[in-house]
Amino acid sequence: MPACVLSTVAVLVPVLWVTGGFAETPREPAKASGQAVDLGLFSVVVRDARVGRAAADFGTGRQRFLIVRLRVLNQGKETVSLGIGGLTDGIAARTRTGKWVKPDQMEGIAGGAKTATTQPGLPVEASAMWKMGPADAPRQFVVGLRRWEYGHGFTDSSFRWQVDLEDGSFAGRLTLPVAAPARPSVTPRPSVTPRPTRSATPRTRPRITPKPTGRR
Repeated sequence: MPACVLSTVAVLVPVLWVTGGFAETPREPAKASGQAVDLGLFSVVVRDARVGRAAADFGTGRQRFLIVRLRVLNQGKETVSLGIGGLTDGIAARTRTGKWVKPDQMEGIAGGAKTATTQPGLPVEASAMWKMGPADAPRQFVVGLRRWEYGHGFTDSSFRWQVDLEDGSFAGRLTLPVAAPARPSVTPRPSVTPRPTRSATPRTRPRITPKPTGRR
C-alpha cells in the first residue's frame, strides 16, 4: 500500500473514532427545554421530566409514571384531542432498545379546569405520562416531537392535519434530566405540655372554736 494512503488512513481512523464513525446522523434536530417547537398543528414547549404517581386510566388506581410537562398551543382552526388521534400521536419517548413509544396517557389543564382537548389559540398545560415499574429510575429521558402536515390521505380527498407514525424523523428531539420524586414533607406535631397534677395531700377540716355561753 502506498505511503500516502497509509498516512491518510492513520489520520482518518482517530477522526472517525472521535466523531462516532460512520453512524447515521440523527434526522431530528436537538432542542432545549423551554424552547417552543413548531409542529405545524401544535406549538409545544417541553418544560421538564419527573417521576411521580398519578391516577391511571380505567380506574386502576394510582400508578408510577414518568411525567413530561408540556405547554401546548393549538395552531389550527378546529378543536383537537389531547389523546389518541390528537397530540398523543405526535409525541414519543425512546426506550433503551431504541424503540419510540407513545405516552400511555395524557392530561391537560386550561383556564384552571381539566380538559381532554385543545381549543384554537388557547394554551393548555399538559402532562404526557409513561408507565414505570417500581424500581425504574432513569437519569435522562429522550422525547421526540413529530411534525403534523396538512393534506389529504391515500384513501380520501378531504384535507386535514395528519402525522406520519411510521416516519422515523422528528421535528425536535429533547434529552431531559429526570427529577427525583419529591418526598412528602412531615409536619412536626405540636408538643403537649402536661397539666400539673394535684397533690394527694388530704384536706384538713378547720378547727371550730366553741362560742362562750351566756351562763356564769
